[in-house]
Amino acid sequence: MSTKKRPAFQPTLIHIAVIAMLAAAQAQAQEAAPVATPPVDPNNDTVVVVTGFRASLNSALNTKKNSDGIVDVIKAEDIAKFPDANLAESLQRVPGVALARGDGGEGKQITVRGLNAGFTRVRINGIEGVAATGASDINGSTNRGRGFDFSVFASELFNSLEVRKTSEAAVEEGSLGATVDLRTARPFDFKGRTVSIGGQEFHNDLTDKTQPRVTALLSDRWDTPYGKVGALISGAWSKRRATEEGYEAVELLSASADGGFCSPLGAAVQNPVNTPSKGITAANCGFGQPRTSVPAAYNDVMSRLDNYGGTVANPAAGSGAFAPRIPRYRRSQTDYERTGITNSYQWRPNADTEINLDLLYGKFANTRYDNYIEAISFGRTLGAANGKPQTSILDAHFDQNGSWDYGKFDGVDVRTEGLVDVYTTKFRQHVVSGSHKFSDTVKMDFMAGSSNSNLNEPMRATVQLDAPNVNGFSWDFRNNRNVPTLNFGMDITNPNNFSFAPQDADGTVHGQFVGRYLDTTNKLQTTAVNLSWEINDNLTTRFGLSKRKNTWSNIELASGGNGLTLPAGVTMSSITRQLTGFGSGLGGSGVPSSWAAIDLDKFRQVYDIECHCSAVSGSQYNLLTQNNRQVEEKIDAAYGMVDFNYDLLGITWRGNLGVRGADTTATSTALINVNGQMQPNTGVKKYRDWLPALNLTAQLPKDVFLRFSAGKTLSRPEYVDLAPSASVSTTSQAVTIGNPNLDPIRAKTYDLQAEWYYAKNAMVSLGYFHKDIGTFIQTVNERAVYSSLGLPNDLLVFNGCSITGATPACPTLPSSEVVVSRKVNTPGGPLNGMEFNLQAPFSFLPGFWSNFGLLANATHVKSRITYITRVDNPTTPANEQLTQVANFTGLSPNTHNLTLYYEDQKFSARVSAAYRSAYILSVLGDVTGADYTTVDGSTNVDMSISYNLTPNLRVSLEGQNLTDTPLRYGRDNQRNDTLLYVHSGRSFVVGLNYKF
Repeated sequence: MSTKKRPAFQPTLIHIAVIAMLAAAQAQAQEAAPVATPPVDPNNDTVVVVTGFRASLNSALNTKKNSDGIVDVIKAEDIAKFPDANLAESLQRVPGVALARGDGGEGKQITVRGLNAGFTRVRINGIEGVAATGASDINGSTNRGRGFDFSVFASELFNSLEVRKTSEAAVEEGSLGATVDLRTARPFDFKGRTVSIGGQEFHNDLTDKTQPRVTALLSDRWDTPYGKVGALISGAWSKRRATEEGYEAVELLSASADGGFCSPLGAAVQNPVNTPSKGITAANCGFGQPRTSVPAAYNDVMSRLDNYGGTVANPAAGSGAFAPRIPRYRRSQTDYERTGITNSYQWRPNADTEINLDLLYGKFANTRYDNYIEAISFGRTLGAANGKPQTSILDAHFDQNGSWDYGKFDGVDVRTEGLVDVYTTKFRQHVVSGSHKFSDTVKMDFMAGSSNSNLNEPMRATVQLDAPNVNGFSWDFRNNRNVPTLNFGMDITNPNNFSFAPQDADGTVHGQFVGRYLDTTNKLQTTAVNLSWEINDNLTTRFGLSKRKNTWSNIELASGGNGLTLPAGVTMSSITRQLTGFGSGLGGSGVPSSWAAIDLDKFRQVYDIECHCSAVSGSQYNLLTQNNRQVEEKIDAAYGMVDFNYDLLGITWRGNLGVRGADTTATSTALINVNGQMQPNTGVKKYRDWLPALNLTAQLPKDVFLRFSAGKTLSRPEYVDLAPSASVSTTSQAVTIGNPNLDPIRAKTYDLQAEWYYAKNAMVSLGYFHKDIGTFIQTVNERAVYSSLGLPNDLLVFNGCSITGATPACPTLPSSEVVVSRKVNTPGGPLNGMEFNLQAPFSFLPGFWSNFGLLANATHVKSRITYITRVDNPTTPANEQLTQVANFTGLSPNTHNLTLYYEDQKFSARVSAAYRSAYILSVLGDVTGADYTTVDGSTNVDMSISYNLTPNLRVSLEGQNLTDTPLRYGRDNQRNDTLLYVHSGRSFVVGLNYKF
């Protein structure tokens, strides 16, 4: 597929940042000196002591050098060393790691070597964890999968981030991309008493608000009659307001969808047909809605046909003209508070025994306010809300790719919509671990603990005010393909132009409200014991047993209605406010700067739609349409392996060889509405895997290391895909069905990498990796009549609509053709890639120039997966299975990172650029007229400067997203229609850190 390339860098801003850094460095030249590393505590040979960014890089390089597999590490001496907002932004510096950003532009999840977050396992202090947060609908809404949302944690809580890209028998299975190990600080990591306090002020130029960030650490250790004892506590707290502005289409639908458009007066085929109850006649498309479609424009639109990838034998008129379902501008404002606390205790009674207790608590509390100004009727059917069939086409223009880039209309329903979303993620973990040497050659270690993550969303309230049947609405992409000019055909700043009242008898909607409650919990428990026996100087055998239990549960309840009447004396002005200052960074003329926006606080004083009680009609939760599902995995595993180290032919050969066996039992349950009663539906899946792994390192002369790794790996299905549930989107006429019998994704992996440590603290490497993915899990879409699916009709009924002919009619009826989406196991495909990494301190240069350095890495990945885009459908002539060959979803073929840094004893500075190329967000298979949803390529530029005012006091300045890089989704590879375009502004952080 072809994608538009974005420039990898924005030269002006980077040049400015580099010049500023060089100037500051020149000012420090008099005081420049190589950074010295203090001696390691002789009583603790595991201590890693880091005194700055350069030394932190060196420590990480030593870990990489001494590993048997392919591992990349980020280390920090203490709190406040990472210059990033959260852990994801720290990890994006690792070769092959790309960042997926959430609302407000902050890093949320990572992909590793092209494989998305669901393929990457995250362990914290040795125990697997899952952390989920919420998001806006178009950014994926709530995380219901295995992917780890790193935004939950501040980076300051961790002092080691390790990305293991190859498998090992001793490392728990479950990762196809990588295993990410996060470790919080422990008291024995420090030489003695350590106290660190930091404070920062955060400012974003789009939000125009300054907010605090505070970090602290206290660690101490003592020699007692009972041995060495240590205790540590650290914490990080911050508040931030993240703002996002832009445009979204919500969906792209054909002109033929939802009943088509109002035909011109006297057209050969009249649409819609005469319906007296709705005022539809030969001259009108509704009460007060004359047929004003211009024949030439209407015919231009309706003459465009699309057979949806060969799935439709006789395409409907207008099936090839695609319009935004809800063209709208959006401002999202999220106020969040992030709190993290770590607590660690260590006891070393003698040289042979050590006991650790690690505790972690994280809280990520969010309140998100979304405001939209939109045209709603392009996604409304005639039966549900008198929508699209009452809209006349006045003018239309299509570009050379077939994209509908200009349209003007009469009879458009305009809406102002407001949403408040309150959600909080709480993460708790406790881990007890330890080791004991029975002799010089026999050692045992153990670990037991659990992690518990709960995402609770007690309120997601939406209120909508409508202005039905507005004339003169238009969209225009001709001057800006990303952000159109939307002319709403009315004064959208005047609240009195909108209404909130019960639905009219003819079906006209005058506003409504929608609510949701959600709770998702991930609990993962692990108990493991390992035994090692050093047979001789060359061989060590290792054995281990582990027992894991992973439990995922999710419940979602909906409410809402359109039958409320505002009390006497309550006007539109009483429940709205003016949203101002919109659109300054969107780069398009004609974008409105303000509109009358819902004020949820004012509205709830009139009607408490969140009481969920009979006093407010429609606020009660609809229990019959709830999502209530749970998956429990029990995993018993054992492994055996041997570590070897031999000198042969003048080369040191070391590594490990072993096999891991794992038995998995997954029990999936979901409640299904059966004739008005919620009944459990359960499925059980059992499977056993034997997973061999080899890691071989050849240490050649001149500090050249050649590494080879091979193994079998697996990645388990997403929890939400296993749940045997059924959900119906009645507005888009789509059905999603779960599959509890999914097999895991299995693969054979091979890695070959050469590393040359060509100078002290310097390294250059080049590697090749191949994954032969034997099975894959994907969504298959097909068209079917709803009644043929065996699902209850009760799933179609909401807000009092009817499936038996009464008014208002439900958008989807038992006789409606729907798009059915379900997960199935399909053949996989190969994934191949190259990886380059360079760590180059400029120590060979004279004077202060020797304090500069460069970090650079680049990854190229190629994959070819055969996606089933449509299965044989009995309602059409017999077809072969239709497929498309494309990249993995979430895979950017090219990623690279570049960091230029300077550091002396007092001054430190760095500027970094992280680039990922365009990637596929979803494979659609032309079933609804589009092949893919893609995400444009992007480059994010960050910088950090710090200065030690005294040996203990450091001042810092950080800049994030200096180029204000936007996020854009495109729909269909040929048309490249804009589905989403938002930007979040630049951020700057100034801080002080005191350590003693």
